[in-house]
Amino acid sequence: MDAIKAEELVLQTLSSGCKHLGGILKADVIAISAPMMFGLDGLVKNEIENLNEEDDSPDRLAVVLETTGGYIEVVERIVSVFRKHYKEVVYIVPNYAYSAGTVLALSGDEIYMNYYSVVGPIDPQFQTENGRSVPGLGYIAKYNELLQKINSVSDDNVGSVRAEMSLLIKQFDQAQLFHIEQSIRHSQELVEAWLPVYKFRNWKKTTSGKKVTPEYKVERAKKIAKILGDAEHWHSHGRGITMSELGSEKIGLKVEDFGEDEALNANITHYHGLLSDFMQTTGMSAAIHTRLRMRRAA
Repeated sequence: MDAIKAEELVLQTLSSGCKHLGGILKADVIAISAPMMFGLDGLVKNEIENLNEEDDSPDRLAVVLETTGGYIEVVERIVSVFRKHYKEVVYIVPNYAYSAGTVLALSGDEIYMNYYSVVGPIDPQFQTENGRSVPGLGYIAKYNELLQKINSVSDDNVGSVRAEMSLLIKQFDQAQLFHIEQSIRHSQELVEAWLPVYKFRNWKKTTSGKKVTPEYKVERAKKIAKILGDAEHWHSHGRGITMSELGSEKIGLKVEDFGEDEALNANITHYHGLLSDFMQTTGMSAAIHTRLRMRRAA
């Protein structure tokens, strides 16, 4: 009898945990632990299509999400894949989902977090010439800061200071600035479009008993998109926004607390923890996992 390798045993346990979580949620489960980079959407498409080849595939999908963010175009394509194959999609954030990952989570019918989970401001990233990912809001904020300094210079110092500042401004790629501005607006427009259709689908009344109209849903979605995309409010691309902050009066987004359900909390914690440990041990920087298999995503 051949000995079972430790890696095979862990993969079997992960598959079992994924199935168990799916049973609790009455859903297919896919775990995405990866930045939202080009190519990820195609990998997700393949795994979702593999799940749907199963005869017992449900019409509900649960996405266990952990991501630092990335490109909004990738998020949009992933959402189109999910919605092609499932009537309902819920997102589970055991740890963090930043930037474009926040936009992805906001496309869901439900969002599950606990006291430790965080999402981030809507802040699409872009890659510099050296391949480094840079937050778009920070890039634009710094550019606007330099413009403000130039325009506020006194007449006595205008010559030397403006010449120095102009050199700094020339370092900013105008085409890149335009692309970032469009990506940020694109992100906010997606949130404004998705929230009324999915998250707010069954929202009938406010906590005060006021009837929720289609117009009110759109108004609330715009408010949420605006505050989550306000760089000055959050100060940092990596600023963690907790479940309680999302549910506050300022944002007003309802989030399900999976920590209140003992069985659900235990299964999410064990599955996500084992997946994270396995990735670290095997040197995976990005991965997709379903009950069928583990796949490297980078």
